[in-house]
Amino acid sequence: MRIILMMIALLWLSGCAYKAERAPAGSWQAQKTTLQQLHTWQLSAKLGIITPDERGSLSLFWRQNSDDYRMNLTNVVGKRVFDLTRRGQDVQLTDSKGQLHQADNARELVWRLTGWNLPVEQLSYWIKGLPGDGDKVTYDEHGRPQTIHAHGWQLRYLGYTQIDGLWLPSRLDLTHNDTKLRLAISQWERG
Repeated sequence: MRIILMMIALLWLSGCAYKAERAPAGSWQAQKTTLQQLHTWQLSAKLGIITPDERGSLSLFWRQNSDDYRMNLTNVVGKRVFDLTRRGQDVQLTDSKGQLHQADNARELVWRLTGWNLPVEQLSYWIKGLPGDGDKVTYDEHGRPQTIHAHGWQLRYLGYTQIDGLWLPSRLDLTHNDTKLRLAISQWERG
């Protein structure tokens, strides 16, 4: 009986050790090149938006393919808020009524139609935990971005998860003046 209890305890401890796995120091720096070369990916997340006029919780689906992307936002009952796509230099937004809008700048298009200040172009990098060249960055004890200050935005990375050997953000807060975004990523897919 004692041996069985010891084996159960060892199995339990090994399970805890696996769950508590942490990135080795400097691992983000080692994967930075891989992140920069990660051009095809998709994710699902919950997005909280807080502005002076409203607050809401949305579901976010993002698919990236090189410089092209699709960003789909739906409300809690699954109704489309908007579907934003970029192909080449063309940016299109399909609103909740199914009407198509076009522009050259995604952020300005979203602002004009929703009043939300979303850093759409930067998000494709920040979501991966990859700061831009001119961004001011602080790092956590594992060498991963902890905060980024850029383009008037302040980002805080609140969690990372390991996907196919890469440490990718799982939760982040973004603040710009009176706009606050909370992103909780539930699923990452590479390739």
